Amino acid sequence: MADALANLAASLTLLKDETIHVPLCHKWVLPSLLILQQEEVNATSVFTIDSEDWRQPLIDYLEHGKLPDELRHRTEIQGRAPRFIYYKETLCRRSFNGVLLRCLGREETNQTIEEAHSGICGAHQSEPKLHFRIKRMGYYWPTMVKDCMEYVKKCQSCQFHSNFIHQPPKPLDPTIASWPFDAWGLDVVGPITPKSSAGHAYILAAIDYFSK
Repeated sequence: MADALANLAASLTLLKDETIHVPLCHKWVLPSLLILQQEEVNATSVFTIDSEDWRQPLIDYLEHGKLPDELRHRTEIQGRAPRFIYYKETLCRRSFNGVLLRCLGREETNQTIEEAHSGICGAHQSEPKLHFRIKRMGYYWPTMVKDCMEYVKKCQSCQFHSNFIHQPPKPLDPTIASWPFDAWGLDVVGPITPKSSAGHAYILAAIDYFSK
């Protein structure tokens, strides 16, 4: 957003005392629950959450102080809860940058990944970039990295148009080159006088060029 405003200011030609108002728009892949509640003042919204939804234990603890019966899950919820906020029927997670990320359920994650990867503004990004893109859009769920990797691997367009990876399927085994030991020099010395004790009159000298 800062880069876009800087480029816009550099491209505009304004006088010294002239000002201009630039509206900033933010598009959500999924409709914001806060906007719906602000528009419908007298309406009552009911959100059905699956019993196996990962958000439900956190919502129960933040809203009612209820913890699971199992000790391991109870400790896990208490350790994760400080990074979450439950406000106006919406569970949000604090990111490392201080931005609140809307937590999504199982049905909303597929729609978000599809829109971010191959939607109108999608560029068929790789797995890590797709994960960071969804976070910058303001969404979060625990298995983001795994889901993004599985979706990209199954994307048909990426299989046809992605760059060919020149990488072997397994580590290569190094081999020792044998050609230095195959280069030999031969020479015949002789005849020699007097002959050897065995009666040899010639000497065959052989040397390899690698070890001399």
